[in-house]
Amino acid sequence: MLLNPIKKSNKIFALLLAVVLVVSSLSVSCFAVTDAEKAEYEKKIEELQKQIEENKKKIEETKKKASVYDDDVSALQDKIGALQEQIDLYNEAIAVIDADIAVIDNQIKGVENEIDSLNKQIDELDKQVVDIQQKIADTYTLLGERIRASYMSGASSSLEYLLTSDEFEFQSYLERVELIERIAEHDDTLIKDLEKEIDSLKAKVLEIEDMKTRLAGKIKELDEVKKEHEAKKKEQEDARQVILDAEAEIQKDLDKVMAVIDEFDKESKAYQAAIDKAEDAIMEYENKLAEQNTSFGSGQVSGDMIWPLPYSDTYVSSSFKMRTLNGVTKQHNGIDICRWAGTHGATIVAVKDGTVEVAYKSGNNGGYGLYVVINHGNGVKTYYAHLSATLVNVGDYVTQGTTIGRAGNTGYSFGAHLHFGLMINGGWVNPMNYLTRPAGLQIVA
Repeated sequence: MLLNPIKKSNKIFALLLAVVLVVSSLSVSCFAVTDAEKAEYEKKIEELQKQIEENKKKIEETKKKASVYDDDVSALQDKIGALQEQIDLYNEAIAVIDADIAVIDNQIKGVENEIDSLNKQIDELDKQVVDIQQKIADTYTLLGERIRASYMSGASSSLEYLLTSDEFEFQSYLERVELIERIAEHDDTLIKDLEKEIDSLKAKVLEIEDMKTRLAGKIKELDEVKKEHEAKKKEQEDARQVILDAEAEIQKDLDKVMAVIDEFDKESKAYQAAIDKAEDAIMEYENKLAEQNTSFGSGQVSGDMIWPLPYSDTYVSSSFKMRTLNGVTKQHNGIDICRWAGTHGATIVAVKDGTVEVAYKSGNNGGYGLYVVINHGNGVKTYYAHLSATLVNVGDYVTQGTTIGRAGNTGYSFGAHLHFGLMINGGWVNPMNYLTRPAGLQIVA
């Protein structure tokens, strides 16, 4: 059966209204704290505070145990430092020897280059000698051929030629004989000159060989000097290695001691983690106790809220937003305010009239350190955390602009600042939507 659209919408509206009423009643019941619950919360807070004190004592005991090893660590570090100084000296000495060896190597290389140059000269001279020897051989061959040709074409003897030839033929014969003698003399002179040139070249070769011998001797001397330097270097390296081995043994001892200290440090961190957890729990219980005094009214903020740091050079270092600290991302439930001129000790004032509900003057207090909570009525509360000094007491009625403390760096904080939070009906809201901002305010993050 189809429902009438109007009746259907009325039923849906009635259902939504019922859900709203249930949620509203649940919300109110969640914030309500009975006297029995109050007593239970106060008892738990007391127990947690005792746990915190016990863990603080354990941390101090652990630090004392670790401090016993401080002298051992210092002594071992001093020994390592002294040995390192000796190692540095050996390193410097070895570096000097290496530099000397490098110079010697360059000298040897230079001499070897000279020898290579001389070998090239000898090769060139040997080539010239071979060429001249070939010229001499060619000259001897040519001379022999000339004499043989002359012999084969001539008469059996000069006497026979004189008896059988006429005057013209005899004159030609004499000229030919004279020519052959001149050629023979020329060839003989040429051969002698070539032989002299060969002797000169061989002398040069011997001279160069002598130079090579002297250079080879120089290389031998340099090699001996290099060996001496290398021996010195090995002595230095061996001595250095002895110290390096000693240093390694001491380092092992130091590592063992540091491992023990690290264990103590882990214990301290575990105790500190337990303290932080207990402080967070205390904060939750204190918030629940504070909620007992909360008036769930309209949640409206009547009148303007003034800036909590009454200075003209303030800036917001961290806004009301999701942020990541130590790898954990969560909502930053307020804003962090600083001064450019320096925040520590700066005056903190009440942003609006109200009654002081919380006024911690010592302790970490869930990471807030010293902090103040003011109840302004209508379910509106303001939080002022990480103070260096709290100047009001629980129950004090303060007016807008009253000094309530000094900015600081207490609790879980990374530098002096004011953490300002605004809670309306038990929920955190962005304070920037309610505060009167000073002129020129900068929001850094």
